[in-house]
Amino acid sequence: MIIEHLHIEASSYCNARCPGCPRNGYGYPLEGFFKEKNLGVEQLHQLLNTYKDVRKILYCGNHGDPMMNPNIAEMSAMDNIKVEIATNGGIGKVETYRELATKKGTRIIFGIDGLEDTNHLYRQGVNWDKLISRVKAFTEAGGDAVWQFIKFQHNMHQEEEARKLSQSLGFNKFVVRDEGRNDMPAIQPDKSISHWILPPDKDATPREFDVDEYLKMRYEPYDLPEESYKGTKITCDTIVNNSVYVDSSGEIYPCCYHGFGHIDRPKVHLESFEELRSTWDSDSCNKVCAETCGTRRQD
Repeated sequence: MIIEHLHIEASSYCNARCPGCPRNGYGYPLEGFFKEKNLGVEQLHQLLNTYKDVRKILYCGNHGDPMMNPNIAEMSAMDNIKVEIATNGGIGKVETYRELATKKGTRIIFGIDGLEDTNHLYRQGVNWDKLISRVKAFTEAGGDAVWQFIKFQHNMHQEEEARKLSQSLGFNKFVVRDEGRNDMPAIQPDKSISHWILPPDKDATPREFDVDEYLKMRYEPYDLPEESYKGTKITCDTIVNNSVYVDSSGEIYPCCYHGFGHIDRPKVHLESFEELRSTWDSDSCNKVCAETCGTRRQD
């Protein structure tokens, strides 16, 4: 397979505590789950020497924010390769955003989920003023910016106001997403639940939740019951986009779903891709493939 698209975790460091991110437990800081590391410039060059047909790079990790990598501007200086950087926008030097604006073919996708009074409810730890100063530094220097707005109950009434603000700030595109990062508590370092992240439904309500039991489950893996995925049709991004995922250590996986590891989701490296693929039409379809990229066939 010819690889044309690299999905790269430039950094596994992050300034935020988004409840839906696997780097933490619904916002609670987990320890020992992964190594914090920045991908090196030389490692990137080695990747490009290996995959010489790459046309696009997406810097968007499983655990971190690419703007935490001090070399992100240098890593975005590409000839004939489009670069997209997904960030919460609240971190990184202002000068770096201005420099990135001058890189031909570079786009920044800012994850901004609401306005000043709501963005921090999901993007915990992101300072609004710092975010806006970096947005302005990028757009006023001519950068190609996208506002990505994930809808929740707490911000769904602000969609149009946010869209108008995006236009006044110089964004070229406003994208609304509703992707299941909801129905979860925001757990603080003291194990208290400060608020709930609920789906964009005015009638949605919090549910009973045992913080200690949840954290025990995250720290102490247990055997889950076997589940059959017979009859599941897989639409694989690796194949559709001719892509691979690279984590901040430089290790290569078929996709990001197989690259972060979890209690019931062990890492699977790229060399095992054909083994994964061989399960798709069997009675024992790979669990990760089935749950992330699968649809059940109708008998």
